[in-house]
Amino acid sequence: MHKNADTYLVTLHIDVPFVFQQNKQILIDAVVHAVNEDYAEMANDFTRLGFLASGTDVSPIIPALEAIWQNSAGKGLSDFNFRSVTGQFNKLVYNYPIRIPERFSLVIRSLLTQEGICFTLKPDFKFLEVAYPYVAKRLLTDPNPALRERLIQVLFKDGVFQWKRLENLIVLAKENVAKMSSNPALQVKNAPNSRSRKIERKLDLTDTIKDGARLFLFDEGIRRQLLLALTEDSKLHVQELVDVYRLVEDEIDVPSVAVEIIQDFPNVVRDFLLSWSNSVLYDR
Repeated sequence: MHKNADTYLVTLHIDVPFVFQQNKQILIDAVVHAVNEDYAEMANDFTRLGFLASGTDVSPIIPALEAIWQNSAGKGLSDFNFRSVTGQFNKLVYNYPIRIPERFSLVIRSLLTQEGICFTLKPDFKFLEVAYPYVAKRLLTDPNPALRERLIQVLFKDGVFQWKRLENLIVLAKENVAKMSSNPALQVKNAPNSRSRKIERKLDLTDTIKDGARLFLFDEGIRRQLLLALTEDSKLHVQELVDVYRLVEDEIDVPSVAVEIIQDFPNVVRDFLLSWSNSVLYDR
């Protein structure tokens, strides 16, 4: 955790070695579900993380989670803090068959301690103002196939493309990059002689665009959903595309993207033909 004396910008970083990769991905899901107020999936996240036994009926827990979240978040997400949620969550432990896995007990204590330090340094510190921009950037830029799948799940709700969610993700991801690149402590670590990972200066969506283009070509279901998104309510959603492009035009080297797509075009054609031939053979 670092404090910027000029802007009182606080960046919270937690790296617990025993939180396995799968759990990290589920935790990212949990943050997204919380921000989108998807209480049914929040309850299912408890099962995936081991707080509930597999096969447990989560339906009674859903309204309790909604009540806890509404009470903790107050008038908006900016009012959220981890300590208040933990206090409310303790009530669930006594009323429902919830157990806290040992691997998460230390994580929770660490979060509470570090959030308390953040409050000391910056009394108006907001946990989700740190967490969600990081999650947004991971969803948009991480090449991990599981996170790519989660991005699709976030952008589609009941089969309908969520243009506003995409815009919000881009804005928050850019915010994360801006905060990380302007943090003096991280800039010191990013000095030429430092072995630390290089801090990004802008949001790079090149690989995401390439993967999106390939997905559009090869996945008939996604292709149909995107075409429906562009023609929803019997109108072309050109303005939404323009709004998204304006958000990313300064973050993308368009000629570079075009060159990479052209260079990869033979592979795309090959994969497309293989996919098409397999589909034809399967139909027979």
